[in-house]
Amino acid sequence: MNKSISIGLWVLVIVLGYALYATIMNPIHFNQEKKKRYTDIIENLKDIRKAQIAYKELNKYYASSFDELIPLIDTGVFTIVQRRDEELKYYNKVYREHQLKDTTYIDTLGFASIRDSLFGANYTLEDIRYIPHGEGEEFNLNAGKIKRGTLTVQVFEARAPKEKMLVGMDKDLIKNASKDLVVGSMTSAKINGNWE
Repeated sequence: MNKSISIGLWVLVIVLGYALYATIMNPIHFNQEKKKRYTDIIENLKDIRKAQIAYKELNKYYASSFDELIPLIDTGVFTIVQRRDEELKYYNKVYREHQLKDTTYIDTLGFASIRDSLFGANYTLEDIRYIPHGEGEEFNLNAGKIKRGTLTVQVFEARAPKEKMLVGMDKDLIKNASKDLVVGSMTSAKINGNWE
């Protein structure tokens, strides 16, 4: 009887020790995995920001969906220009004298692929829409305009909700120890991310 009680107590100690170890280590493992995922997701959000800036440069507004953004980045081109300022001498008939006039010349030097300029030829552009480690989930992408005083400002926002970024991880820790990652804003004219 004493031997079976002793064995039972040892088993209980081992089970309780393992439960205590798991309780302590679970948040540590969660934070390690979260940090790894956040690093990959932030890189994608930076790529979305670069693509949106290029899109706006060509269209004067941001793309509101990946179906608009990806084709333009894939096939669009930047125009490479050179600007020269010169002073020209001309005869002013009113003052009856020669005067100098500032003149700006803009020369087109060529064209460069947006995709190659921003991401390189081997970049898989379609992957820009998907949240890394998100099991096929897409970033939420919005664009529009807001009024600031008398100005109308174009804005965009790309968001990775924490539930989509941390799929398969402890739901309680996701609620308490995580935040959505966002680049841009739909309420103010900023294009930085909330991790910066």
